[in-house]
Amino acid sequence: MSDEKQFSQDLLEQILSLVESVIARMAAVSSADDLLVTEQGKLLLDAVCMQYLALGEAVKQLDKHTHGELLACHPSQDWKGIMGFRDVLAHQYFSVDPAQVLWISRQAMPQLRLEILLMIQQLTQQR
Repeated sequence: MSDEKQFSQDLLEQILSLVESVIARMAAVSSADDLLVTEQGKLLLDAVCMQYLALGEAVKQLDKHTHGELLACHPSQDWKGIMGFRDVLAHQYFSVDPAQVLWISRQAMPQLRLEILLMIQQLTQQR
């Protein structure tokens, strides 16, 4: 595998790890209030937001590294939304809505997980 493809695969595997961690951590959360009421919930929200920040940064790196070509081949994902959410977390953290974080974790992350697995598989097959 070329160095470029290996770098892309490494980023995809990092993204997959972050996505799976968010899914696992948020599995026990039943409502957005769970992320606001207790100290443990607040810590979980902070941790998950940090993972979303890292996820968005990794997607930005992947897009830059592949000159926009790899993500364009997978238009079913809202890549700009992922990168934009990273920017919100980095620059407007106090306006983050815990209900939105929970929704993204429950609705968008499982789909993203499947897409990333497909992308890794496709890169592996291109060897």
